[in-house]
Amino acid sequence: MGPVEASDLKEHVWPVIGDCKRYEDVTEEKDEDNFTQPGIFWNKVLDQAARMRLVKNIVVSLKDCKGFIQDRAIENFTKVDPEFGRMVRAGVDAEYNVIKDVAPELSQKLKI
Repeated sequence: MGPVEASDLKEHVWPVIGDCKRYEDVTEEKDEDNFTQPGIFWNKVLDQAARMRLVKNIVVSLKDCKGFIQDRAIENFTKVDPEFGRMVRAGVDAEYNVIKDVAPELSQKLKI
């Protein structure tokens, strides 16, 4: 039998800048909103040039990932904002086509 949780024990509180401790969501649903804040950042903070830079940086990071990882990431970006997801998808697809056109033998080996 493996470790058993001791529910009567609490973690130590340690100073960082003020006190902090582990937050435990005690709601039944444990529903996290991971998309509203980045959506506000995308729509209200970033201008078009900053959006393009962000998308470019993400595409550079995603282009060499397996397709299922790209799809999961793009699904999350689309939940932030549909335009964001479309832009990342277009960038990843463009990188895919460049590899396919520039190095067909490599794309065959990689099964792209």
